[in-house]
Amino acid sequence: MDGKKINVGLNLFRILLTFGVVLDHFWLRKNPGSLVGVERALWHWRTLAVPAFMTMTFFLTARHFRDVDLPWLKRRFVRLYEPFVFWALVYWAVKSVMMRFNPDYATSFSDLLWQLALGSSRTLAMQFWFHADLIILTAVVFLAFRFFRSARAYLYLSLAAIAIGFTVQYTSLNAAMFGKMSFETKYPLGRLFSMAPYAGAGILLAAAKGWIDRAAPGVKVAVSLFGLWVAWLAVYCPLCPRPPAVAGYEGVVLNCIAWGLLPAFYWLPFDRVPAAVTKAVLFVSRYAMGVYCVHLLLGCIFYDYVLGLKQVSFPFGTYRSFTVLQCLAVWALSYVLCWLISLIPAKFFRRVVE
Repeated sequence: MDGKKINVGLNLFRILLTFGVVLDHFWLRKNPGSLVGVERALWHWRTLAVPAFMTMTFFLTARHFRDVDLPWLKRRFVRLYEPFVFWALVYWAVKSVMMRFNPDYATSFSDLLWQLALGSSRTLAMQFWFHADLIILTAVVFLAFRFFRSARAYLYLSLAAIAIGFTVQYTSLNAAMFGKMSFETKYPLGRLFSMAPYAGAGILLAAAKGWIDRAAPGVKVAVSLFGLWVAWLAVYCPLCPRPPAVAGYEGVVLNCIAWGLLPAFYWLPFDRVPAAVTKAVLFVSRYAMGVYCVHLLLGCIFYDYVLGLKQVSFPFGTYRSFTVLQCLAVWALSYVLCWLISLIPAKFFRRVVE
């Protein structure tokens, strides 16, 4: 995507990924190994949002890093911090009121400070660890490009990010450094070296984009199909053992899935679908970021006060557990809420949901 032409495939990908986020947080199974068919595919899809979103983000912004675009960097930090701070305050305010009636919503001012620092308070919007890592990686990558000026900087720095990330993971350094930290610090800091290969791959894919964009349609489809094959191979034929676990998203396998699916959705000819379908995809994907932000709080309220369900005990704790259709309902409700927020006559409110 060059900033002028909208890619329908990537927007469709964003929609599917945000549904995967809802599944990951609310569709829980005691024995996922017994799942078959569509449910098995959905179970694998749950964990794709973070790898794919991180790869996609650096794929779409690589040009600004290579150009060392300082004005863009300033706008980028504002764009990342606005929802980061806004939703931390919203979650804290809502839960501070609700905990007076339901102890499950208990929170504190120290939880808010953790949320504002690293985006991972257990009682608030813990999914914002992703924003925290994205902010850190954005700063590190930009500084690297600024001090390592070379026509091939994108190649050297991307390969370095991938190599360093995997080395730290597979040599147990990541586990040694972050494995024993508290929840609030382990999730954002322990995942930094897990996120580095996704960022590096996004920049590499962006470098290849110009060549493939100019290629014949058949070449683009071939690249897309190859990407789908790589993703399939990583899911059903694990390429190598996973490294010591710290906070999730480690290892080569998830990287291969993300690296394969991104070009598949980008270069498959989704732009040839009917105009009405394209319009619908672009409209729905508009609030993908907002769905990511609000679904956790909205899902809890929907579970407790609309469905009136009891929490379910799992070997790893007690949680709210939805069916796939109920997860779809949470996704839809989150989308509607984001759309309503966007109607508030101030550009700020559109920016925190779009």
